[in-house]
Amino acid sequence: MTYLTSWDVNLLLCLLTVFPKDIAEYMVYIAREIHENHVTDEARKWHQSLRTNQQERWKRISDLSKRRKFSQMNASVPITCTLPFDGGMWRNSRDLLKMIRYFREGFIRKGIMSRTATERESVSKQIKIVNLLKEDSVRANMFRSRHSLSSIDEALNDLILYTEPGWIGIRAWTDDPDWEELPYIEVFGNIEKIPYKKWNGIGWRYVEDEYPLLEIRN
Repeated sequence: MTYLTSWDVNLLLCLLTVFPKDIAEYMVYIAREIHENHVTDEARKWHQSLRTNQQERWKRISDLSKRRKFSQMNASVPITCTLPFDGGMWRNSRDLLKMIRYFREGFIRKGIMSRTATERESVSKQIKIVNLLKEDSVRANMFRSRHSLSSIDEALNDLILYTEPGWIGIRAWTDDPDWEELPYIEVFGNIEKIPYKKWNGIGWRYVEDEYPLLEIRN
């Protein structure tokens, strides 16, 4: 049975308004191959444009400089990147890729069973926690407490190291490492009661004794 895409069906319906059924079907058969070749060529050109060599990249930047189109040179974007990013978009994408790492399985947890065990934190709370890790505000500084981003990243890197297949170090894992022995971060207090972003630290009654604080367990 011939597989028809939505493009084939739409084309056939359009042709049927003008031509008899047998002629319309034949024209779809001819047009399909032409369409597929066109789409393939477009995709190939686009992917090849992302694989320009260093000489071509420098030539492009030199040309933009000669034409005084400095805004398009994207000084903060690596020379290896030819995507249409400006400086701000590049910095945002770079920070986003760093933040994604914090969602690694087992890194953000919550305590259960009278704090003798842990389990994965809910996705919604993980998102709030990760946003606070990178946020520049009074509430975020208090949330991170005495822990710096470098110490948090160190715990994450340890988790990645210990869970990589075939890891050998001070302690070599003969089997999968125990869940509770792996590094992770945990939040004490109610993350839902975090003050609004522009909070300036005044009004302790707003947070009472449930202000969420980050702890590193490693």
